[in-house]
Amino acid sequence: MGVLVAHELRLTRRSVDAVLVLIAFPLITIGFLKPAIRPALVQSGFPHANGAEHVVPGQTVMSAFFLVSLITFSFYTEHSWATWDRLRASPATSLEIVLGKTLPRLGMGVLQFVVLLGAGVLVFGLGIRGNAVALVPLVFAFVACLVALGVAVTALCRTAQQANAFGYGGMVLFGALGGAFVPISVLPRWARTVAPVTPTYWAMRGMRSVILGGRGLGAVVAPSVVLLVMAFAFAVVALRRLRFDERKTGWT
Repeated sequence: MGVLVAHELRLTRRSVDAVLVLIAFPLITIGFLKPAIRPALVQSGFPHANGAEHVVPGQTVMSAFFLVSLITFSFYTEHSWATWDRLRASPATSLEIVLGKTLPRLGMGVLQFVVLLGAGVLVFGLGIRGNAVALVPLVFAFVACLVALGVAVTALCRTAQQANAFGYGGMVLFGALGGAFVPISVLPRWARTVAPVTPTYWAMRGMRSVILGGRGLGAVVAPSVVLLVMAFAFAVVALRRLRFDERKTGWT
């Protein structure tokens, strides 16, 4: 499995689009959305907010959905390169293959949160009123949820185009419904009702409680548990549906 992890890390280092989508684009978006979101936070009862309190975690959470596409891409690339059968014939077990392709993405997701939240504090004036350590289990739970979702999407989709559409579509749809674009309080009632079915909602709820609400570990227990339950559900789907002998259509 170590060889697989090292191979995926080498491919990731060469992937410019991953750096752009996970780091560069969110930083640019944070810069021009910050003043636009500030009035909504002030109206929500946070008169001293500068907008970064929502925009930084919101853009980080939304762009993290790119991990779903990265995971599907790592599987479909093997089919495009005609190396999938060779990988299956290697001494690695099915579980080791899946872990070898997902663990690097788990690390990427956690690193993305560290970089963007750090930039939020140092560059955009993000103030974390609560215990910043409380964000650690929440981030791990959210990234684990996305990783499991990525494997489930890979299992369910036959072509790379289908998986890519779900990855990017989910990023926008879940971001909008889950309160990553704008505070959940300004969304229509029907959207606020549907929002809890999205992982984004629970990640934003936990972050908002710590960053704006000034709370600690107790505030992220429920969101983290829900995210882990979602991760387990996605993992079950992946285990039931993923067939290593199934032919997939990669990028052509």
